[in-house]
Amino acid sequence: MEEPRTKRPIFTPIVLILLTFSLIGNVFLYSETIQNDQTDRVSQGTEIIQSGNAAIAFMNQAAAQTEALVTASDIAARMTSKSGLLAAYRQSGSVTDFIQEAEDVNGKPFPTAKGGATEFLDQTLASLQAIGNHEGPLTAEEKTYLQGLHQVFDACKKELSAFQHDTINQEQSLLILVDKQWPQIAGKLLEQMKPADHAFKG
Repeated sequence: MEEPRTKRPIFTPIVLILLTFSLIGNVFLYSETIQNDQTDRVSQGTEIIQSGNAAIAFMNQAAAQTEALVTASDIAARMTSKSGLLAAYRQSGSVTDFIQEAEDVNGKPFPTAKGGATEFLDQTLASLQAIGNHEGPLTAEEKTYLQGLHQVFDACKKELSAFQHDTINQEQSLLILVDKQWPQIAGKLLEQMKPADHAFKG
């Protein structure tokens, strides 16, 4: 006598199908997470390179125009140099961005009093707006202030000269995130602008 066939539970293949779809979904989500993470890292690296190079451009321009302002032979040349110097400050935010990005990578702020770079840039901009708005040559106090400011800009230029990342692509944007040197450059840059009274008192 033929034995009756045992029916296989229908839920077994259903469970296998569900597990397969679940596994595929998890792999997809994991791949998306990895892709998004890399995209974020590339974006972060790109911002670091851009802010670093913009900070270099600002310091170069600021140093050159400050020197030109000190040596201007007449009021027309002085106003031209002053306009160029004030225009350079449109890029000054790149300095604070560069320092902030270094602090983000380090996971902590630099051991400098709060507002070091921002305070320096705000005070010097306000001072430069007030300097030289008169007939005749610059006063002795104005020249002394500008010469001191030029020294700071020159020192900042020197620190930033070590930042040599002028190529922006995916590879370079990822590489800079593992570069241990550039955050140190940002820290040394901040040291040159360390909290002090940078306001013109003339």
